[in-house]
Amino acid sequence: MGGPFGPGRKPMNHSARRLVFAALVAAAWSAYAWAVATPQIGQPVGAGGATPGQAKLGSFGFIGDTQLGDEIVDAAFRRLHEARVDFVLHLGDIVDNAASDDQWHAVLDKAGEYQLRLRPVVGNHDRLPDDRGEARFQEFFPELPGTFYDFHYRGLHFVMLNSERSLAPWSEQGKFLAERLGASGEPAIVCLHRPVFTCGRRDWGNQALRRVWLHGRLSETATALVLAGHHHYYDRTKPLDGITYVTSGGGSRKLYPAETPDATTAVFRSGVNHYGIVDVYADRLEVRVLDLEGETLDRFDVRLPYLTVAQSQRTIR
Repeated sequence: MGGPFGPGRKPMNHSARRLVFAALVAAAWSAYAWAVATPQIGQPVGAGGATPGQAKLGSFGFIGDTQLGDEIVDAAFRRLHEARVDFVLHLGDIVDNAASDDQWHAVLDKAGEYQLRLRPVVGNHDRLPDDRGEARFQEFFPELPGTFYDFHYRGLHFVMLNSERSLAPWSEQGKFLAERLGASGEPAIVCLHRPVFTCGRRDWGNQALRRVWLHGRLSETATALVLAGHHHYYDRTKPLDGITYVTSGGGSRKLYPAETPDATTAVFRSGVNHYGIVDVYADRLEVRVLDLEGETLDRFDVRLPYLTVAQSQRTIR
């Protein structure tokens, strides 16, 4: 006679159930990872110019990969000083050898000479063999709470991540990201050293993990722009699920050759040292990327939800 499982059928044993459950989890995970790795590609927003009657709220700069680029650093920092930016986002690899005090002082003393306030992220060259950047950041940036942190400026929320540490949701940094982005309704700019989206194939395996752990979460927030370094060229994506990704490793004396642009690429430039300046307005960011002579390599806008007067009056905090 047949039992509750029908004639001739036996109940599934525990091992079989575990296999079925594992298969379902793997299928769900694969579907999620595929969706994250293939975001909706939007159209870039051109540089629209100033809106009549709308004042600039402030400006900041960015540069990446200044290791062993003494004359390059001097030229770029001088240009950023002349632009009177309020601070400079350093996208990592400040130095080539984290153990060398001379290399740290070469960059940081130059920033001091030009009165530039650096807000850095950890690069793979900024860490000692037995840490993830903590030792040198504590020594040279004692005012920072750690190697991942956030701050606010003119109604913008800056989230500075350490790509040498895990970004998985259950990690310390993953929980930090969820807490800080979840608590802020301000438009966000996220910075880290290793890129999330770029047409370059270097470090591709880890890049794929960052797409899963980071992009999948940022696409659900008010993040508008992600800045990274690590690859010594300039690459800007089209908006991906509404987020523009920039790779800017323009401070290095060792520049990388050209890569083949893909469907996500808006602008790609290789073989030229560069830095960026971002002007903040109530409804947009105006981004300019310039070479060491001050010539424009790229210019684009990032649209923002309109900032309130109270938000726009906030200085760095």
